[in-house]
Amino acid sequence: MNSDETAIGRRYLKETRYRRDELGARGPVYPAAPRFKEYADAPQRLVLDPAPSPAGADLWACLGERRSLRQYRDRPLSLEELTALVWATQGVTLASHPYLLRTAPSAGALYPVETYLAVHRVSGVDAGIWHLNIIDFALELLTPGDCRRPLVEACLSQQFMGTGAVAFIWTGILNRAMVKYRERAIRYLFLDAGHICQNLMLAATALGLGCCPVGAFFDGEVEQLVQVDGQEEVALYLAAVGTLG
Repeated sequence: MNSDETAIGRRYLKETRYRRDELGARGPVYPAAPRFKEYADAPQRLVLDPAPSPAGADLWACLGERRSLRQYRDRPLSLEELTALVWATQGVTLASHPYLLRTAPSAGALYPVETYLAVHRVSGVDAGIWHLNIIDFALELLTPGDCRRPLVEACLSQQFMGTGAVAFIWTGILNRAMVKYRERAIRYLFLDAGHICQNLMLAATALGLGCCPVGAFFDGEVEQLVQVDGQEEVALYLAAVGTLG
């Protein structure tokens, strides 16, 4: 069967291939985006432990046991569990000016992926939509209150997104990567998000928690939840985490 080479996905892959005779050729110039995002006027901030130390786990066992799990109990996560999960995804492991290197790799150490949390049941953390401030390793409250229904609806009615204790929501700031990699940067956004999500799944496994990633969602509805424009910052990926029965 012949593929449709005019289809947008195939066309994108074709037009962003690296070729020796074209590498370094002039192309579109994109403005730089700030390396870090923060909400200075957030009504509530919660500073997390920048170096959590949960009980040790065997990496090889976690790799063998990792599964996409969707059935969760009502028990809330502890703040310590949430902190460990957040650190596993985007904890800073080395400050090398102007970069803050983290637990997950990123193309060019640009880290265009932003992390938001839809908190449902976490001890000591109010329900609502929160943003992860990397520099301070703190959560910034964007929207207080129960967000389970709009989150489930945005994720094509996948109910486990509302029955978990917390949902991670990852967006990409396009120009943070495109300033260096131009159109090919879109490939790297999704690679970065995949690295981050795998860290989350392994950390959840190590903590005895369930985790399931989600790529099926209404982009605009997720972007509305985390208050981004869908143009310069776009939804990439989500994952629910909850306690197991």
